[in-house]
Amino acid sequence: MGLEIELKFRVRDHAQVVSDLIRLGFGFKGAVVEEDEYLNAPDRDFAKTGEAFRIRREGGNQLLTYKGPRLPGKAKVRKEIELTVCESLDDSSQLLELFIALGYSPVAKVSKKRVIHRGDWHGAEVTVCLDTIDGIGCFVELEQLAEESTASEVSLRLVNLAEELGLSEPEPRSYLGLVLRHGQGES
Repeated sequence: MGLEIELKFRVRDHAQVVSDLIRLGFGFKGAVVEEDEYLNAPDRDFAKTGEAFRIRREGGNQLLTYKGPRLPGKAKVRKEIELTVCESLDDSSQLLELFIALGYSPVAKVSKKRVIHRGDWHGAEVTVCLDTIDGIGCFVELEQLAEESTASEVSLRLVNLAEELGLSEPEPRSYLGLVLRHGQGES
């Protein structure tokens, strides 16, 4: 089972983090715009179970992502399954229409600009994403994929990197949760 392990922090801007990443040997890997359409299942309420299901549009590609409930710990640890389902789809609304026809209901859209940096930190490649979420603000995500057997080690590695970057107060909410709270009150 693949786990996504991440720590997220709200920041005023990304300038200091970029300087620190360069100092630590992290390199720029690209920038993307991601449009996420979150859906709720017809058979259970993901807000209650702590799960998430989304369609991500990134360039001409579309990905389906399922995220399981959060596991205990300081870092956010969740089962993640992600599949590229369409490349260069002419009509990007077809995938959403398919899930609506199957009984899924749209919850919210999250739009973000993401700048990606990667580097070796304590013997493993770590991804650092500098995210700007429309209407919400700037964030830094430290993330690494891991197997269940190495989750504690990876979590500790991310906590250590956060301290080195001067990031001290993790944001526990998902971007979806922040968007819902901002646009529709507490969720």
